[in-house]
Amino acid sequence: MKAIKRTLAMVLCCSVFVYASGNTFKVRYNGGSIESKVDPKDWGNTLTVTATEITLDLKDKNKVDIPPKTVTSLSYGQEAHRRVGTMIALAVLVAPVALFGLFHKTRLHYIGIQYKTPDGKDAGILLQGDKDSYRAILVALQGVTGASVSVAEKEREFVPVGVKTTVTKGEETKVAETQTPAPSVTASVAPASVNLTTNPDGADIYVDNQFYGNSPAVLKLKPGKHAIQVKTAGYKEWSREISTDSGADLHLTAMLEKAN
Repeated sequence: MKAIKRTLAMVLCCSVFVYASGNTFKVRYNGGSIESKVDPKDWGNTLTVTATEITLDLKDKNKVDIPPKTVTSLSYGQEAHRRVGTMIALAVLVAPVALFGLFHKTRLHYIGIQYKTPDGKDAGILLQGDKDSYRAILVALQGVTGASVSVAEKEREFVPVGVKTTVTKGEETKVAETQTPAPSVTASVAPASVNLTTNPDGADIYVDNQFYGNSPAVLKLKPGKHAIQVKTAGYKEWSREISTDSGADLHLTAMLEKAN
């Protein structure tokens, strides 16, 4: 028992250290309130997210530090492009929002951050994360700001399960939700939490033949038996049947095999 307690203490200490040191991601800067001539196709910029600061370091040495409490909204995809781009008309942006890849056949993952400057003015930046990191960026940003992610209805499926969103239809807010709709759970029964990770990351998750989003994800499931499938291009499908109890906390790791 003492050995288990020591192990848990070490894990908690490591978790606190990682959280405090923050998460750093490579991003593209597509325009916003930071004056820069960085090519919007350049990945040589970094976004660091900690509990006390969101820092964007650009390749040309320009930089901005955004206190999480000053963030007024987060957005994803076409909605991010629309929201930050709208600021151009307000003469707020000093780096025009690039249209690079907006209508590209391959999905590009835009992330918008709108915030207040120290003098109370509105500001915003439009970033692009890659397919392997954009989900982690959204989770990290929401974790420190508490802001919901605005996303167009047709793109909701690309936002990680568990990320609080505000879904819009056109320019009007349609509905706010905390995760991809799941089977209903009665108020008297607590759902089970299934923490699902996959290797590789970003795979499609299906529960009882219903799409739940992409990995990693925390699935909220009603008590009972469930069939889980994990799919991604170039790999064999992974599937498991599990049984969940009310309030249970489970952990699953899907190691996908490459297809022949």
